[in-house]
Amino acid sequence: MRRVVVSLFASLICFMVVAQTVDEVSLANQYYRMGEFEKARTEYKKLARNKRNISRIHENYFKLLLTVEDYDEAEKYLKSVLKQMPDNFIYEVDNGVLFQAKNDVKKANTIFENLIKKVARVAKENNRSNDVRVLAQTFFEKNLREYALQAYQEGRKVLGRPQLFSLELANAYRLMNQKQMMVKEYLTFSKYQPQNINYVKNSFQRILNEPADLDTLEILLYEQIQQDGGNPVYNDILVWTHLQQKNFTAALRQARALDMRTQNNGENIINVGMIAYRNEDYKSAEKAFNYIINDFKESPSLSLARKYSLLSEEEVIKTAYPVDTTAVRDLIVRYDQFREESRDVFTVLDAQRRTALLHAFYLNEIPQAIEILNDLVKQPIGKHRVLAEAKMDLADIYLLNKEPWESILLYAQVEKMFKDEPLGYEAKLKSAKLSYFKGEFELAQGHLDILKLATSREIANDALDLSILIKNNTVFDSTDVVMREYANIELMLFQNQTNEAIEELRNMLVKYPSHSIQDEIHFLIAETLRTLGDFEGALQSLNKINEGFYFEILGDDALFLTAVIHEEELKNEDKAMELYTDLLKKFPGSIFVAESRKRFRELRGDF
Repeated sequence: MRRVVVSLFASLICFMVVAQTVDEVSLANQYYRMGEFEKARTEYKKLARNKRNISRIHENYFKLLLTVEDYDEAEKYLKSVLKQMPDNFIYEVDNGVLFQAKNDVKKANTIFENLIKKVARVAKENNRSNDVRVLAQTFFEKNLREYALQAYQEGRKVLGRPQLFSLELANAYRLMNQKQMMVKEYLTFSKYQPQNINYVKNSFQRILNEPADLDTLEILLYEQIQQDGGNPVYNDILVWTHLQQKNFTAALRQARALDMRTQNNGENIINVGMIAYRNEDYKSAEKAFNYIINDFKESPSLSLARKYSLLSEEEVIKTAYPVDTTAVRDLIVRYDQFREESRDVFTVLDAQRRTALLHAFYLNEIPQAIEILNDLVKQPIGKHRVLAEAKMDLADIYLLNKEPWESILLYAQVEKMFKDEPLGYEAKLKSAKLSYFKGEFELAQGHLDILKLATSREIANDALDLSILIKNNTVFDSTDVVMREYANIELMLFQNQTNEAIEELRNMLVKYPSHSIQDEIHFLIAETLRTLGDFEGALQSLNKINEGFYFEILGDDALFLTAVIHEEELKNEDKAMELYTDLLKKFPGSIFVAESRKRFRELRGDF
């Protein structure tokens, strides 16, 4: 019993001592925080006599001594600490910091360099690479970043593992804004830990936000591929890099090489194809899907590739001016073959509606198109996207056939069926355009005001563009006469009365020489002449905007289209490059900046 009492009494005494020490440390810290340095120093000096207190007072005490420039006391204190704890390199780092504060840079450097070598050596002897990591982090906390880098690099060398600390070094270089070195370390990390490649891509996504950054990454990747061509991780990241640059041709080239090497049934190729398709690079998309069809016949994505190959080819045909009707008929035949071979009912129905649109808008075979779509909308498939799209297509064709009342009913059906959904908004937008064509601008604006808040960015942007067009050109014209004429001409174009529409547009230029709609007229003439293959005529109209209306809302649109015509139709690459450069300088905030930069680099041969 007596032993128990003695033990309890000893424990109580110990607890009281610890509690008293805690109070003394708290008091010293409070003096320090309040700026009462002399009182704090007195308390810290007293507490420093006990080894157990060092870890709890060191940071504040050492900073205080440096602040008051009592370097002699600081040196005396550190000598005592290092004698008691010779293996704790955090205090050795502060010893170097002390000599820096005394402007003895040479001595400080010697301390730091010797410490780095010592820690690396001990880490190797004890197989404890984490010691190097802690030392480097300590240097970073002391704002000694170059020594932190040296610690990592020395540790890597001594331990004989070139991949060691690659992630830590990458983060260090990122903080120091040394992006090229950062990229190199991330690539090293990827090479030795390919399972974490998505982490690296996500890091690049956050950090490399300037075009020049991606250029640097691309150059380094090609260097790594030349040095270590057997490692597919570099090709994988290079595919990702080209996709970020929207350089789908180069991305496809790398994806094809990667899939051939890794034998993964064209997974990377199909991914590039889908991204290219969504970004409207239909030629690259078509190539990608055809690679799957021809080279990866066992791919689980073969059916998807066949479908999107046709969709991509359709877009390529539709954007080649003038449209090749023979190519359209060949495409219809392939759609029919696809329908016969496909097992998915909705894919079949979608192919059916697309053939109807080709018959109507590119071959002017309206009765045949209406028959195909009427057959489709009778299918008992319930509420489904393909049915709604077919109804909207049928409405478009009735409008093409000058039967607008049928169109109104069909748009309304889809809007009701898919209320507050993207398809419903699309139907409302088509209703708004129909009201616009008819000159019912207030009704059209009512629809557009709702659609400007639509969840679909594309629909909201289209609604905003049409709303701006109406407002800009009716604000000073209470009769809306000019806008009505322009809207009616747009309807004529929709109904394929192309030559008549161009003549009416030119008449408007003469009738309303001072009206704000002049730039829209020139741009619409240019777009229409381009579809007819009259590229010189299109450029003449665009130059009217480039020279006299460049400050208007269509200024960047006109300059970009001018460059595209020189590049794609006239094959005048030098002129196209000049025009893309002009756009980058004159319209740095334009939505066409990224595409112009990409096209310029392709023409220059960067890829």
